Amino acid sequence: MKIRLAFGTDPGLQREENEDAVLVWKDKAGVDALLVVCDGMGGHAAGHLASTIAVETFSSALARDGATGADPNRLREASARTNTAVHLASLENSDWAGMGSTLTVVAIQGDRMALVNVGDSPAYLFRDDTYRLISQDHSWPAEQVRLGVIKPEDAKDHPMKHRLTRAIGVWDQIAAFTDLIDLQPGDTVVLCSDGVETAGVMVEEMWAMLSAGTLEDGIRHVIERCRELGAPDNITVAVARVEGADRGDRMRLDRIGKTQVLSIKTVTMPKIKAPEDR
Repeated sequence: MKIRLAFGTDPGLQREENEDAVLVWKDKAGVDALLVVCDGMGGHAAGHLASTIAVETFSSALARDGATGADPNRLREASARTNTAVHLASLENSDWAGMGSTLTVVAIQGDRMALVNVGDSPAYLFRDDTYRLISQDHSWPAEQVRLGVIKPEDAKDHPMKHRLTRAIGVWDQIAAFTDLIDLQPGDTVVLCSDGVETAGVMVEEMWAMLSAGTLEDGIRHVIERCRELGAPDNITVAVARVEGADRGDRMRLDRIGKTQVLSIKTVTMPKIKAPEDR
């Protein structure tokens, strides 16, 4: 199947630094496409560092595992290594204590897509004018809904909505959510940081902008709309669109946005011992 990829990121209007990190690969790490979105936490420098370590460690782990295919077990193992890397980094400097990151990843091979996520950066699957959340929300209210403690409608504007029960690097171990999904021509997969929702752009509005033209224009319109609404948080969107079988047409990758998210601007990457093979 032909897959079109695009992504964009923007610091927003009220943050000094972009603490989001995003990576989109095609034909690497044994898969047709890899999309990674991380939203760091722990202060300006620490949040940026945490998300950067998370993106770089995850992609490196997947590229070096010697396996191929969209396998949830591959993603789960890479997320465990990523958690260890961020956690060890947080112990290197008191200024980084408690830093962490969300992690949302999809890996596509043919018509199969594996997903892993930790935290509340959402992933959506749009199909036939409908959509569903395919990631698992690890905010405190969402966990309480799954436990039957509160109702879904009570979670939407809950005062602890941004309190996470799971995050990469905060604890020495993490329970990641994984899934395996069959894709169809016409499907669109969207990963984003919570800065889109925080700005006030609902999923339906985001989809209307993404589906109106090219993915690049759609992402640009989403970011512009967030900024029009005040953009109190960083904004990141990564999209994969399945356009059907066409062996003669290669995948296209486009990046928009103002921030080179894989560079470290204000902090120095600590030297971290790689997790040992298990």
